[in-house]
Amino acid sequence: MKFYICPEKQTVIEVVEGQQAPLTCDGKPMEELVPNSTEAAIEKHMPVLSIENGELKVCVGEVEHPSIEKHWIPFVAVKAGDLVLRRSIKATEKPEAVFPLGNFKGEVEVYAWCNLHGIWKATITA
Repeated sequence: MKFYICPEKQTVIEVVEGQQAPLTCDGKPMEELVPNSTEAAIEKHMPVLSIENGELKVCVGEVEHPSIEKHWIPFVAVKAGDLVLRRSIKATEKPEAVFPLGNFKGEVEVYAWCNLHGIWKATITA
């Protein structure tokens, strides 16, 4: 999964398929969000993962990430094989999500986007 951001508008897009063309926003290049590359508190940004009974539970941060209008986790995305799941999170909600994985077996990638500190990625094997 690859994500890009328009720095001025904070618009985030995901490239789903195909060759990545130069992406622009208002005529300016969009920036690729590289997971775990921003200097920030890892303990508040890294997704913490667990799987039980075919469900993936995601909590953003060992220490719960803030959830206020100016600083929150707008979405969590999951890639498990050819399955892609996403949950939008409001600034007033806890940065948590539960995703059904069913009988999926293999590596699961989880991405959490902080509106101030970029994208964070963790993996777990189902």
